[in-house]
Amino acid sequence: MPKERKTKTIEESKRNQTIRFIVILVLGALLVLAVYLRLTNQSKNSNQQAEENMTELEILKQYNLDTQYPKTVRDVVKMHCRYFKCIYNEELDEEEYQVLNEQVRQLYSEELLQGNLESQQFSALIKEVEEFRAAGKIYISYTVDTEDHIQYSKIDDVEYAMVLVTCNIKEGTVTNKLQEEYLLVKEEDQWKILGWQGLEPEITTEQNDKGE
Repeated sequence: MPKERKTKTIEESKRNQTIRFIVILVLGALLVLAVYLRLTNQSKNSNQQAEENMTELEILKQYNLDTQYPKTVRDVVKMHCRYFKCIYNEELDEEEYQVLNEQVRQLYSEELLQGNLESQQFSALIKEVEEFRAAGKIYISYTVDTEDHIQYSKIDDVEYAMVLVTCNIKEGTVTNKLQEEYLLVKEEDQWKILGWQGLEPEITTEQNDKGE
């Protein structure tokens, strides 16, 4: 065999080996990716199924606000309303009230926290819930204004946001539409509740049992 042809055959063999090696690496990487995606999907499905079997109280008690803090103004307010709806409607023991209240306080700004010591705020919350139930009220639903209705402002480089919430509170056969105005401030890239106040209620007999 001529030397030139022998050299070419060796080079082709090396090239083929290199190609096979690359193909094996790619196939291996694809296999690892496929296994990872499958395990990830199984984990997501498992978590979703587990959450579907949990009550709202169980979900809120276990909600990790350190890792899953709401990203937008609307989401922060909706989370606050979720907690309050659960607190006002569910039959809770003192420990459950305490856990939910601690969760809620994570949504509050430093200024609001400093002005409301936890022990005092907790006592006031329990009193409000007792009065709410004594009046035969039920927290039916809440609706948070859409993003395009939120009022944003900036004062001395501090960002603020104002958003309206409509809460449907049933009392007897009547449903009161209570409007609340929330003020939020951005602290370390997270929107925190600075305060909220109730506006004049509207009365209606319509009932809506789903919060938006």
